[in-house]
Amino acid sequence: MLKYKIEIEGKENPLPVVKFEDKKYELAATFLLGEARNFGAEIIAALGEVTDGKKKTGAFAGNVFSLEITPKTTTVCDDISGKECEIGTQDLKKIVEEYWAGYKKLTKK
Repeated sequence: MLKYKIEIEGKENPLPVVKFEDKKYELAATFLLGEARNFGAEIIAALGEVTDGKKKTGAFAGNVFSLEITPKTTTVCDDISGKECEIGTQDLKKIVEEYWAGYKKLTKK
């Protein structure tokens, strides 16, 4: 089980920030901050198509990051630097769902 926490950072423009206990997931945390607040619903849908068995593999392309999705693992790719991080697909879906719900709650006016 992945260990992480979601903290709210910033006073004027607060944002949820995911902090993983294991530093090897830092790229995934950056992906969430950069893409999940803009494309949360789309990311959840792309992950869900694979986790629900509708597709064998899937993909998502955002502004800077992309995802290569398989039932077991998802590769988070920084399309600018070329860095990659592998994370469990079910774990990532759960985290994105939490992040997206938190972001929508913060931005609700």
